[in-house]
Amino acid sequence: MSRKNGIDLFRIIGAFFIMCLHTNYGNLSQEYVDNLRLISRWAVPFYFIATGFFLGPKFENGILDFKRIEKNVSMLISILIVSSIIYLPLDYIHGNNINSIVNILTGSYFHLWFIGALLIGYIFIWYLFYLKKSKTLPYISIFILLLALFTDSYDQLFNLNLNYSLSSLLLSIPFMHIGIILSKKETNLFSNKLLVGLVLLGFVLQFIEAELFLKLFDYNKYTHQFLIGTLLIAVPLFALSSKINIKENRFSKWGEKYSLVIYLYHPIIYEIMRVILNKFVPNYYDDISMFYPVIGFILSLIIAIMLDRFFPKIYGILNGNIQIKS
Repeated sequence: MSRKNGIDLFRIIGAFFIMCLHTNYGNLSQEYVDNLRLISRWAVPFYFIATGFFLGPKFENGILDFKRIEKNVSMLISILIVSSIIYLPLDYIHGNNINSIVNILTGSYFHLWFIGALLIGYIFIWYLFYLKKSKTLPYISIFILLLALFTDSYDQLFNLNLNYSLSSLLLSIPFMHIGIILSKKETNLFSNKLLVGLVLLGFVLQFIEAELFLKLFDYNKYTHQFLIGTLLIAVPLFALSSKINIKENRFSKWGEKYSLVIYLYHPIIYEIMRVILNKFVPNYYDDISMFYPVIGFILSLIIAIMLDRFFPKIYGILNGNIQIKS
């Protein structure tokens, strides 16, 4: 499959919105912070769908040969190992407990669960096809989506407060399945106006859901990670990005080459920014930190470009390329 510049463009946009999720905003009103986090929730499902979209062409006659995903799986394992080692000092500084066996899949730092989730998605989908049980994938996907919605928010309807961690790890499966479907369907059947309308409806629905949970159950809007509106945003937004017919440009190149490394290592950039600001401008820290995502994104992108250009071996290792050439 040839490059899809529209998807690559939204990859770099998604990287920025991921950074919006992983920081504090100093003096910024909590209501604005909560709404900004809600606006940003589409990014992770979008990345899952993109992975499935590019997995789709690797099927041949309804069969997924493991050799066709071997490189993807090995790269993700390498990324999980390398990034987990890199984050050990931060874990020690912040007193994070990484002794659990769960860290094998979730990594040593809070955001690395995404890599483990991708691994689960690849292996689970391959395994279903290996067992010739691929017809169950749509039903399993629907079940996981419902489970995620329930454990993240809708458990409040039953006065429960369930753990969302398992659901988040499994979410790659339904969204990768959606990506596979979209790779085989003609997205031109849906007009751009319809897709934009669905995305806008998703944002509205997401805000309504969060507001209702706050008023009815005193459930903090900050807590939401996955709502019905989130699903309604991510899927048509991806379909729209796959339809956008644009020439390769600087932003699409950045999305293709740097969105993953920005995702993986932006917490380190945030940590460096925090230390520097606390040391040199402590009185203005809260005022400046509301601009963390913008400043951090620019710094992350610049560092990624510099590493790629001047230290390609280090950049490759950071991206999971740790093969030893004989």
